[in-house]
Amino acid sequence: MLLDHSSPLLGYIKLLFLALAVLVVLAQASPDGWARTCGYGTGRCRKHCKENEKKKGKCVVRMICCIPAVKHTSLEFWQLSQ
Repeated sequence: MLLDHSSPLLGYIKLLFLALAVLVVLAQASPDGWARTCGYGTGRCRKHCKENEKKKGKCVVRMICCIPAVKHTSLEFWQLSQ
């Protein structure tokens, strides 16, 4: 069976390549890639925490939950500015 330009299979292949390209771009554009969140959405699961992060707990196998060491809320900022 020869594929011509109107073949439905060709349309599915084009759509598959488009979806793959979008996923690759999104993975590269995200600063942490596909890192899993932890700590009620405040941290990221990593093998090692960054310098400005501290350990919160365990995530999955051989991963730890890293949360930002300092987190300012808008209320704290408001109190400091006065």
